[in-house]
Amino acid sequence: MTHKESSAPTQGSKEFDDKTVDYAIEAACKYFEAKPDDLEINILTRGSTGIFGLGGRKAKIKAVLKKLTPPVTEKKPEEENVPIETEANRVTPEVLESKEAVIEPGKEAPENRDKHISLALEITEELLNKSGLAGQVEIKADEEGPYLDISGEDLSLIIGKEGQNLNALEYIVNRILRHRVESHTRIKLEAQGYREKREKSISLLAHRMAKKAQKTGRPVTLQPLGARERRLVHLTLKNIKGIRTHSVGEGIMRKVVINPGRSRQRNTKNNSA
Repeated sequence: MTHKESSAPTQGSKEFDDKTVDYAIEAACKYFEAKPDDLEINILTRGSTGIFGLGGRKAKIKAVLKKLTPPVTEKKPEEENVPIETEANRVTPEVLESKEAVIEPGKEAPENRDKHISLALEITEELLNKSGLAGQVEIKADEEGPYLDISGEDLSLIIGKEGQNLNALEYIVNRILRHRVESHTRIKLEAQGYREKREKSISLLAHRMAKKAQKTGRPVTLQPLGARERRLVHLTLKNIKGIRTHSVGEGIMRKVVINPGRSRQRNTKNNSA
């Protein structure tokens, strides 16, 4: 008896390869017509092109749809086609999707937190060594909790353009960590203060583009940003009067749109007429 592969993309597992793990995951999402959270993803090879700045091989993953059951009492936020008016008065999708971006104090017992951060350090060192990159990793802490700080001769390669390599490394470290231990917290990777400088730059950009939107009366769309940076833009502009933000696009091409608020003076005149 011969086996025929189902024509429906929602059945069975399938392998995908691309320049980076993120691109491969994006291809899997398109194939299965699903979101990343709806897929069970197994990273077969991480590749090197576009992740650590070195050429060599593509990233490869195997993906299959999870068996989903509809929620009964818990409501999940809709990320697609959200009206601007609705987003103006609630927490944005980026705030919700990146609440696990860093370890939150008090969420884990100290012994588990120390165990997980130590394991993450070992995973990071292993990835750097296998990539042939010179980097030292140490545990540090700030007001958000413990994090991993990377230094070394190849720091610029580890960071990559606009932090893309550092973000990819952080993503892989946390994926491996989740497979090894039962933890839903996310370990933050820093590189000699790079993220702090990047966040200041993003905040300044957000304020500058908000002023432009107010001056021209037209929406301003920022360049594609990661979830952490989109969240930062939303929070930075959250309390600025006359400015609303929402996100458009999919995956790594997701962007923040800064919108000037509707004129209240017009409404006042109409009501008084």
